[in-house]
Amino acid sequence: MAERLVDGVTFVTMGKLDAFAQLNIARKLGPALPIVEGLIRPENAEKDKGILTVLMLSRLSDEDSEFVIRKCLSVVGRRDGSKTFKVTGPDGSLMYDDLTMSTMLDLAVDVIEENLGGFFRTALGNMAEVSRQRAEVSPQ
Repeated sequence: MAERLVDGVTFVTMGKLDAFAQLNIARKLGPALPIVEGLIRPENAEKDKGILTVLMLSRLSDEDSEFVIRKCLSVVGRRDGSKTFKVTGPDGSLMYDDLTMSTMLDLAVDVIEENLGGFFRTALGNMAEVSRQRAEVSPQ
């Protein structure tokens, strides 16, 4: 994400998720990958990102969804003048009342892309290759 402007507010990444947080997020989102496999088209990726995120999160329990979002937001800051403040408190609570669900999801997706994008692209690519191979082997 590095920096994102949303409704006149600048959000920035204040660090990376540690390896265990990345592992836990991958474990929670992994079972939802088949939902988005085949739906992603490179030319529509940016436009479809929010829809795909909601589809993936819809497959998770409330607890797991909140874990993923809170963990992602834990490394996001909000600029106020020359200072940057974390958008979540130590307990994961939101520090700003004006954060919308849409903004929250966009920021979480940016963090996932930044921290786990390569992992998920590889997984989706492998799934697509297996599907292609099965289609070639299956009798018509």
